[in-house]
Amino acid sequence: MKQLGNPFVIGKYMGKDYFCDREKESEQLVHHIVNGRNVTIISERRLGKTGLVEHVFTNCLPKGYETFLIDIYTCKNLREMVYLLANEVFRKIAPKKTLMERLLRTVRSIKMTISYNAVTGLPELGLVLAEIQQPEATLDEILQYLETSDKVCVVAIDEFQKIASFEEDNIEALLRTKIQHLKNTQFVFAGSERHLMENIFSDPARPFYNSVVFMHLLPIDKEKYIPFCQHLFSLYGKTVSEELVSRLYDCFRGITWYLQLSMNEAFTLAERGGHVGDDAYGQILNHIVDSKRFTFEDRYASLTEKQKSVLLAVAAEYPNVPNPTGQDFIAKYNLKTASSVQTAVRGLTEKGILSNNNGAKLPTDILFVLWLKKY
Repeated sequence: MKQLGNPFVIGKYMGKDYFCDREKESEQLVHHIVNGRNVTIISERRLGKTGLVEHVFTNCLPKGYETFLIDIYTCKNLREMVYLLANEVFRKIAPKKTLMERLLRTVRSIKMTISYNAVTGLPELGLVLAEIQQPEATLDEILQYLETSDKVCVVAIDEFQKIASFEEDNIEALLRTKIQHLKNTQFVFAGSERHLMENIFSDPARPFYNSVVFMHLLPIDKEKYIPFCQHLFSLYGKTVSEELVSRLYDCFRGITWYLQLSMNEAFTLAERGGHVGDDAYGQILNHIVDSKRFTFEDRYASLTEKQKSVLLAVAAEYPNVPNPTGQDFIAKYNLKTASSVQTAVRGLTEKGILSNNNGAKLPTDILFVLWLKKY
């Protein structure tokens, strides 16, 4: 096991030694893949969907699979998504000369280039991904290449709900048509907006209806996360109290990204041979919240007065947030009319500050909520 400067890595998969649990979920995902099923994984943001996929792709699949992973959260249209996919295929295949020759013949957007080494002056061959003029045609070429691979190809698309907001009107029908006839290529669709993902795959009127099996990702069990943290501390000659890890787990509702961030900070508080106890709880929260203070100040200033009032009320109730448009909630915080609260909630949701989680309105950034509690 290679030791890192800090074993609680944030937002990156660093291998199975730094990956907590998910044994059942890993077995389930492998089971679906080896049985030829397309899979949809749904969870809250920052709960570890991508880490699970990377873990399974890296460590759990049997031989004979080629895997690709893209995140389309920032994509606005098919062209941008196809570019990411082409770049990922290019990146994975580039070191393999025979496969690269076939890729060049198949995907016309990938071009051979010649440059000259600045030191030796000798020519060097390279490859670049050119501007994609016809994204649908390029997508066909990529899928054709994957279909002719001697390995089963598995493509994971993270934040897949974004296709619902793509500029193209028929994007779901277009993708479903191309995917349904593939024999050598499977898909894992991951998303963090539950209602959008379920609408895409569960609405009988939409193209992807009944085309996948579902996996719903829940927080890692606290009873497994605590010894995981204590084990990593011990490998570096440090100790951490069960009480501290438990309090941080409850504060962040078991959401992996925040836990890793808080434990990363906790790890820095003790020298080798040192101990981090429950008394460090406030210091840890204050430090990670204050590190984003200027971002939060700007975000808060961009809201309308009604949005600020509703959001402060939501923050005051966190983590047990009732329906913001309920009469008891409105009366408790003097929010006046239900219609004005609905308008504010809709605006906060459109700005990505609140999310719709199985009917409940929850903050998307817990650190922002903790900052608001202090505000």
